[in-house]
This record gives sequence, C-alpha cells and structure tokens, in this order.
Amino acid sequence: MITKINLFLNNKDLLVSTRDWANGDLRLVLNPWWVTGIVDGEGSFNVSIQTTGNKPKITVTFKVDQKEDSAGILYDLSRFFKCGSVSLDSRGYKSYRVSSIDSILEFIIPHFDKYPLITSKQLNYLAFREIVELIKNKESSNTEGVNKIKGLLSTMNSKRSFLEKWNYLNLQNLGELNPNWLQAFIDGEGSFQFGIATRISRGKPYVATTPTLEIAQNTHDIRVLNYIKDFFEVGYLKPKFDISDLEQACSVRSVSRFVLRDSDKIIKFIDQYPMFTRKQEDYLNWKKLVHLKTTRAFDTEDGRALMEAIKSSMNTGKYR
Repeated sequence: MITKINLFLNNKDLLVSTRDWANGDLRLVLNPWWVTGIVDGEGSFNVSIQTTGNKPKITVTFKVDQKEDSAGILYDLSRFFKCGSVSLDSRGYKSYRVSSIDSILEFIIPHFDKYPLITSKQLNYLAFREIVELIKNKESSNTEGVNKIKGLLSTMNSKRSFLEKWNYLNLQNLGELNPNWLQAFIDGEGSFQFGIATRISRGKPYVATTPTLEIAQNTHDIRVLNYIKDFFEVGYLKPKFDISDLEQACSVRSVSRFVLRDSDKIIKFIDQYPMFTRKQEDYLNWKKLVHLKTTRAFDTEDGRALMEAIKSSMNTGKYR
C-alpha cells in the first residue's frame, strides 16, 4: 500500500512524499538516532552455539523484525548499514539480519558505539560486541574462549535478570532524549488510542472521548518511560509507584506504560517526526478523531457512527 505522508529527509528538508510501507523509500536518509530508536524497540542481538564434532559453530546475528506490510523500514535499514538482508519467516514477519562478522565489525558495532541504545538492551549489545571481538581474535577456536562466550550467553536477552536491567538503568543519566530516537521508539513501542464511551453524570448521559498515546515497556525499564515523560513535560506512568523503589517495581505488573493525553503535544510532535511504518495510518485516523471531537461530531448519531467506524479501523482493526 502506498500512502502520502510527510517525511523528513536528512531531518532538514520537509517534503510530501509517497511512502511505500512494504518496501521503504530510496530517498529517505535515516537519522542515526532513529536507527538506534527502532532497534531499542524492535531489534535484538543473538548468538548461538552448535557443536558439530569437536569444533563448535558460533553464529552471531543482529536482527530487526517487522510485520510484512511495514517491512519498508527493514529495507531502509539495509540501505543505511550497507549490509545484511531481509527475509520472510513463517509467522508472516520479515526480518532484517546481519550475520557476517566482517559486516558487524565494519558497520553495526561502530554505529552502536557512537549512538548507544537507551534501554537495558544496551547490556545485550555489550555482551554481543564482546563475543564478536572474541571471534575476531580467533579466541572462539579454543576451549577457554568458548567458555567465555557461553558465560556471556548465560545472561543475555531473556536470561538476563530483572535486577541487572533495573540496576543498569538506575545508574544511567541520559539527559534529554533525542527526538529522532523517540520518533522511532514510538513507531516500535507506541500506540494511538481513542476512547469513545457513553457516561452518566448527574443522571444525564454524555459522550466521553479520550485521545491517548501510550508507550509500553517492561517495568525494569520504567526509567526510560520516565525520560519520555520528562521530554513531553506532561503525562503519567501506570501503574503508579515509586520508580526508585526496587521492591515496589518487583511487586507491580511486568509491563508499565507512559500515557499522554495532551492531543496538541502529540500532534505537534508526530507531525514533525512521523511514523515510518503503517502506524502512521493509525496516527492519521487518530488525528481525524481528535478533529471530530473538537467539532463535537459525537453529538449526532451519524457523527458518533463515523467516529466509531474510524476507531474500529485503527491498530489491529486495520487487518480486519
């Protein structure tokens, strides 16, 4: 599907361009912080060891996943890094992958050393980089080197503890977030929601409408959500708890959210830093709903029906 949206090329020149969600845009020059932001949301660093005979085979892979109809960003990433390939898996997802040690050393590691990940995923990157260095120095060909790699793997990704991730972020002082990082992180982890419901106040019915941007993250990374709240200077975190208290963090739900209901701030930001996936369609529909709310379209039966129809076509509804 090809849709007209506003894009920033080189983050300077604003133009109206056709965005091919599935194949990307040859004219688009990604901002490096955008690349880090989408990896913080959708990327992973993976290492596997297979033993064949007496010699273990070690495979390293940098990967970013996306639904097939939003795979354009994967081709954009491939052009940005000048390496890797995009392939389709059995789930209907596409993946951008880089498994060549030479490419990882030449393109991937220099990028993330210069534009580091903001979330606790940085810990996985650091372990990944160390493993790549061991392979580069041929230490993976001896028992000691293999054992080092196995030790690093024992705490990577899902094997890394809540406590380690929590402690890591508690020690970070990120300052103000880069807007290009946030742009991509919203594309990966955010959702545009619009509540429409009939309420009763003093015995009389009325229509309540709630435009919301939500960004989800595992609770061990609650500080990342707090940095986003500081960026927008409004909004709140849920569930509510003392984010500096480890015991409270361990006792609440595993996923926390940043909730922003200031539609003016959301529109101002996303109009300047649009989504590069089909989430932009959700935003444009959400923006229509905000306009219909402003004009009180919900006061008429037809207007309410129109708003309900637009809402039902958003998010997972666009696949129905």
